[in-house]
Amino acid sequence: MIDLLVLPILGAAGYALYRRSRTASAERAGMLQPCETLLAEPIHGRDPTGFGSLAGRFLDMPVEVRVIPEALAFRRLPQLWVSVSVHHATGVRGTIDVLRRVVGVEFYAPADNLPARYDVPEGWPGETLVRGSPGAEPLLVRASGAIASILTEPRVKEVLLTPRGIRIVSQLCQGDRGAYLLLRENRFPVTQIGPEQLRPLLAQATGLVWSLTGEGTAHGSEQTPARAAA
Repeated sequence: MIDLLVLPILGAAGYALYRRSRTASAERAGMLQPCETLLAEPIHGRDPTGFGSLAGRFLDMPVEVRVIPEALAFRRLPQLWVSVSVHHATGVRGTIDVLRRVVGVEFYAPADNLPARYDVPEGWPGETLVRGSPGAEPLLVRASGAIASILTEPRVKEVLLTPRGIRIVSQLCQGDRGAYLLLRENRFPVTQIGPEQLRPLLAQATGLVWSLTGEGTAHGSEQTPARAAA
C-alpha cells in the first residue's frame, strides 16, 4: 500500500513532468517563429512531429521550411535538421538527390527509391552519394557547380532537385547526449531558429532554382541570392 506521505511527492513529480512536456511542446511549435520576418505572406503550421513549419514567399518564390527530427540510430546521437524547399518549376527533366554521410535513417530523402547511381563530380566532398532517375546525368552536370558551392557548408545533408522544385536539408543541432544515453530520448538544445541561420539557406535554395531556370536576372541586382544572404 502506498504511504500517504508519498502521494504529494508523486503528484508534484507528475505535475512537473506535465509542465515540462507542455513547455517542450510549445517550444517545438514556435521554433520558426522568429523567422517569419524573412518571408512575405508567412503562414505558420505544425508537423505531426510537433515541430512548427513556415511557408511564404522569399524573393518572390514560394518556399516552405520544416524542422525534421531524425529517428534514433545505433551508436549515433539523434540529429535535428532544417529543410528549406522552393516550390517552383525548375524547367528540367529528371530528379537528382545528393546525400552526404549516409547512415540509413534518412527517411525524408528519396534516394533509396531512385534507381540510378551517378559518379560524384570532381571537387565535391567525400562521403557523398548521388542517386537519381534514369537519364538525369545532364541535370547533374548542369547543376554541379551550384551544388558544389552549397556543399562547402559541412552542415548541409541533402540537395534534392526535381522538375517541381528543389530542397536543401541542413543540420541544425545534435541531440542531448545525456538524454540519449540514459533514456534513448530525442532532446535537442535548440529552442528557436534565428533569421540569421535561415536566411543563407533560403538564398542558396532560391539561387539554385534561378541557376536552373535563368530567372535570376529578371529580379534585379538588389534581389540576388548573394545580397539576400548578407
